[in-house]
Amino acid sequence: MQKKILAIDDSIIVLKQLQSILEPQYEFQSATSGINGLKILDNEKIDLVLLDVQMPEMDGFEVLTEIRKREKHKDLPVIILTMDGHKEKVVQGILSGVAGYVVKPVHSIQLLERIEKCLGKEEKSDT
Repeated sequence: MQKKILAIDDSIIVLKQLQSILEPQYEFQSATSGINGLKILDNEKIDLVLLDVQMPEMDGFEVLTEIRKREKHKDLPVIILTMDGHKEKVVQGILSGVAGYVVKPVHSIQLLERIEKCLGKEEKSDT
């Protein structure tokens, strides 16, 4: 059974790029806002989240805070995707408990390696 990845990003272009990188290896779902992403998380089994930082309404760190408040998602792997590679944002992401940090533009090999590392850790911890 394929792992399901949810990408939350306000850019349709980025979401289409992520979909082309991840399918058919993973089941792919997307949301264009943090609010919609949280609704999907509440209603479906998601194995990993790719989360943009800079979004209107709720930024990625606000979405991450809401994800971690949910008991069933407190250990869900989240990889931050952002154009902002400044050191303080990377530190903020690490302190927020993200599983990884990828700077846009996304390089497919780097992203796939990061996802495999996160999902591999998850599978090992389940045994």
